[in-house]
Amino acid sequence: MSALHESGRGPLLNYSLARELFVLQMDCLTMSTLSKSLRNLPALTAKRDSLIGELKKIETAIVSALSGKGQEEAPAKKRGPKPKAAKVVAVKAAAPKKAKEVKAVKPKAAKAAAGAGRGKRGALKEQILAALKSAGAKGVSVKDLSDKLGVKTQNVHVWFSTTGKTVGVEKVSPGVYRLK
Repeated sequence: MSALHESGRGPLLNYSLARELFVLQMDCLTMSTLSKSLRNLPALTAKRDSLIGELKKIETAIVSALSGKGQEEAPAKKRGPKPKAAKVVAVKAAAPKKAKEVKAVKPKAAKAAAGAGRGKRGALKEQILAALKSAGAKGVSVKDLSDKLGVKTQNVHVWFSTTGKTVGVEKVSPGVYRLK
């Protein structure tokens, strides 16, 4: 027998050699995959450039159709030789910018007349307490209360957990409250 087997280190060396061989094989596979990707890169770049050109044509057609103008008024093409495909450095194509919608600003008087904005301070408290008084000992559910008052159910839940504690409201069951 050899000295390695007598010392008991033989299987460990075989395992480490096998591991190194596996790592080298994986490196070779990675390099071959990488080289295939690099070979396809110029073709993919050219395809991307042509698709961007087509996209620009479609966008100008959409803009001209929306503005009511014919395509003959679309921007003229640039003259001269086509630009050569540049060396690619992992750059994402920029998304086309969307036109921002501009909303008309209402004056404060118009907002108040339209009912926009906040209500009177304490109005929700008065409405909820009135509804609880009319409901009596059986109480009223948050869902029914929010439907009746035209308020989000979450706002009514928050009102009960904050203001409701201070004004003498008690919880009858989940989602149902009454006056003490």
